[in-house]
Amino acid sequence: MIDRRAIRPLFAAILLGALSSGLAAQTATARVVALEIERRQPLLDGRPFVRVQSPLATSLATPPSLDHDGRGGGGIAYELIEGRVRFAFDPSAAANARVNDLDHAPRNAAGQVEAWGDFAVLQPIDPARRRGTAIVDVPNRGRRLVLAGMNRARLDFFAPPTIDASDAASFGDGFLMSQGLTVLWAGWQADAPEVPGSMRLHVPRAVGPDGEPIRGQARSDWVVDTPSERLALATRGHVAHPAARKGDAGDVLTRRRGRNAQPQPVPRASWRFDETREAIVPSDPSQPFEAGFIYELAYEAESPPVVGLGFAAYRDFAAYALYDPECPFAIQRAVAHGLSQSGRFLRHFLYEGFNRDEAGRRVFDGAMILIGGAGRGGFNHRFSHPGRVGNPYQNFFYPGDDFPFTSRPTRDGERREGLLDRVQADGSMPRLFQINTGYEYWGRGASLIHTTPDGDQDVAPLEAERLYHVASAPHGSLPFPPAPRSEVSPGLFVGSSVDTSGIQRDLLVHLLRWVEEDAAPPPSTIPHLADGTLVRPGSLRYPIADLARPRAPHLPARLDFGPRFDQGIIDRQPAIRGADYGVRVPVIDALGNEATGIRTLELRVPIGTYTPWALRHGAPGGSDEMTGYLGSFLPLAPKESERRPGDARPALATLHPDRDSYEQQLSQEIDGLVEEGFLLPLDRRHAYQAGLERWHWAHRPPGRNEPETPPAP
Repeated sequence: MIDRRAIRPLFAAILLGALSSGLAAQTATARVVALEIERRQPLLDGRPFVRVQSPLATSLATPPSLDHDGRGGGGIAYELIEGRVRFAFDPSAAANARVNDLDHAPRNAAGQVEAWGDFAVLQPIDPARRRGTAIVDVPNRGRRLVLAGMNRARLDFFAPPTIDASDAASFGDGFLMSQGLTVLWAGWQADAPEVPGSMRLHVPRAVGPDGEPIRGQARSDWVVDTPSERLALATRGHVAHPAARKGDAGDVLTRRRGRNAQPQPVPRASWRFDETREAIVPSDPSQPFEAGFIYELAYEAESPPVVGLGFAAYRDFAAYALYDPECPFAIQRAVAHGLSQSGRFLRHFLYEGFNRDEAGRRVFDGAMILIGGAGRGGFNHRFSHPGRVGNPYQNFFYPGDDFPFTSRPTRDGERREGLLDRVQADGSMPRLFQINTGYEYWGRGASLIHTTPDGDQDVAPLEAERLYHVASAPHGSLPFPPAPRSEVSPGLFVGSSVDTSGIQRDLLVHLLRWVEEDAAPPPSTIPHLADGTLVRPGSLRYPIADLARPRAPHLPARLDFGPRFDQGIIDRQPAIRGADYGVRVPVIDALGNEATGIRTLELRVPIGTYTPWALRHGAPGGSDEMTGYLGSFLPLAPKESERRPGDARPALATLHPDRDSYEQQLSQEIDGLVEEGFLLPLDRRHAYQAGLERWHWAHRPPGRNEPETPPAP
């Protein structure tokens, strides 16, 4: 890999010469034109982070790993930098050619399009302790998730996503900091929720040739589970596309009883837009929107934000850190990191070919895409919703589940294309990890990443790519032990505690070594059609006879949004739905756990069955459909005599006769994960303690749900 430290002085000299010869516009360093630092302070009063063992698995927020005397002794002290970053984009640059509506954006006196966003940086205070590699995390709905996933820091989606430099719990066990990594964030999402600490990108709005507002089709939908007096046009507190201020005769509201049911018109006289035109309300407040229905509104909006600038801003912020000699957080290598929505953002970023900046320089050497499934998103079309994407029973039929899915070219009808064609063609392909759990196979079409669109043939990953499947894990793990209220029927808990953090941390280390040292990571671990480990969902036979299963996994469909969709313009709302793509799921073992991929300790030393899906238990509609993001947990019967009728799984006592045998198997499987390259040695204690917690919970006295605190090994 190129050491960009060596080219900084040379690049600065070239820039100086260009400025003196009047060629600055052709060779400008990056499109960051100003950095406004609003806060710069040491973390935790300058106490250093060191690499030590992690605390108990039940801790949602654990203190950072500090050295024994709190003064140094080999640890790395960090600082936080926060503020605003201002961009100026050249609409004529080839690097920006795929930003939709950029040609309709207002320009400054220099003919450039301006935007500004929030940024944050964590870096070692001492430049000599900086590794030179940055993890450039894509904020998820304005939130910084890499600290939760990699540092096991606390995460509360209901609290403002601020960073408190004096709060130890905000930084978890300090794993990223113990590595000497720089961590960068820049707001990219134009509609991110407007709450304290949220990271947004403020973009211009597209206008017509004469400055008049551009109007077009927009759509919102809602699964109404309780009677509602207001339905916001945006999802989850995001910023809406308000309805155009004109006659509303063309705006149509429908409702239906299920995902594929026939929509029925809702009389126009029975609803109206509220005063903000960012929500609809019933005309008669005593007649709320009814529970048990999916409501869908197609309406006309105006003045669309140029949301595709999010790709250019994310790229250029990283390029600024890489190439600008004046950057206060200079780096030599950049590794992109995105989780869930942010992972889909990175898939779309690479698909659009944004890994070269306006000067033609490659930006990201590596990319880690976590739980993104096979989708992209509404990140670059007119009146798009970056916060929405199709889920099993939420956000139906939005752009995002679009061909192509695989990195290698495949064919769908008359189109033959691969997700990474553009970055391969221009030589900017990063070394890439795509990591998905069992949930993404059920809830986000992940099998399409490595099969043909019909689901009938395997497609191998690229040489510069690794695909990893984490068996039976949910999209988001819940704390262990399960809460008593999550037991929706005897022996069935909604929510899964399968812990993927150790695997994520180990795979990050592998990716960094691949980028920095050219050390090959473990091979891909995914199920395949050829060996029968990837199958049709209906073929699975669970060992629990009365276990209710989902009607179907999430089924991405071919959607027709009108003749100008390839230009980023939707003319047809709702879209015409065509045939579904061929989704397949991993096979299961005798306990009902997924049998392929990276199997966590919960599966290797089991106390129960973990399904990566859960149903909408008790919902007024779609109760046989999957709920988003969660899994399920079905503990084993303690003894053979206590097994329920229809439960073919062995009892816990059959698998683990006593604590000694359990601990012996636990230790062996931890060793196995380390040897296979899926668990770091420093995480042995964390894994062992979590395993003991599961043992104690499984042997709790009747009626008691909390585990005893296990002794340290």
